[in-house]
Amino acid sequence: MSHQKLAPANPANAPSGRFFPHIGIEAGMRVLDVGCGNGDLSRVMASLVGLEGEVIGIDSSKEALALARAVQPTSKSAQVRYQIADLSSELPDLGQFDAIVGRRVLMYLPDAAATLTQLARLAKAGTILAFQEHSRADLPAGANDLPVHRQCYRMVWDTVTAEGGDTTLGYRLADLMRAAGFAIDHARSEGVLIQPWEESFLPTLARAMLPRMIEQGLTSEDEFDLDSLAQRVDDERRTAKGTIFWDLAFLVSGRFS
Repeated sequence: MSHQKLAPANPANAPSGRFFPHIGIEAGMRVLDVGCGNGDLSRVMASLVGLEGEVIGIDSSKEALALARAVQPTSKSAQVRYQIADLSSELPDLGQFDAIVGRRVLMYLPDAAATLTQLARLAKAGTILAFQEHSRADLPAGANDLPVHRQCYRMVWDTVTAEGGDTTLGYRLADLMRAAGFAIDHARSEGVLIQPWEESFLPTLARAMLPRMIEQGLTSEDEFDLDSLAQRVDDERRTAKGTIFWDLAFLVSGRFS
């Protein structure tokens, strides 16, 4: 019997596990996951709120929601209801929530402040709002030069810029949440690291983002050789002489007052 090889884990998701379970989300809560994508964070929320809780995940991608719905919840997790929604326009009336969360979603929106104002309408006194967002920085960095990793980093962020995303969102996240009516409880940043002994996630990321890069005119299938990139990333990672500081995550939570 053959087994499909799993893609390497994205280290940019690792800060979530050190953040979202410790911001006050409890059993029985009603939680909204904004820009839920394939439902990874939604399932974390479902495990935190348990069988008596409720989780709703919204996203603009039908394909991502199909992937999310294909994963069954565990026996001790809440059911997750997934719903299509355009986060850059008027949100559906979903009622009020005890917690509203998201990961790498506001940074892709044309007006994050307007979206946060809409989310505040779904909050009540004490509602938790928590996001993990990222910002462009002078990265990656390490003990020696990293030209291949820097090329990957540049192409990823150039794509976000070309799509109209906000490459400084993480730096302004706490201020935006305060302006929307939320008192900040936790605000920190965490480095996203690539270790020399771990298989790199960058070829998987590049493969997933390639259609977006092509659509924005940043590259073409002829000039962007994924197989060659994977080998060059692997070679550079193995000779990096230590940890690679790949990206910077911002993690902020607050409560509606």
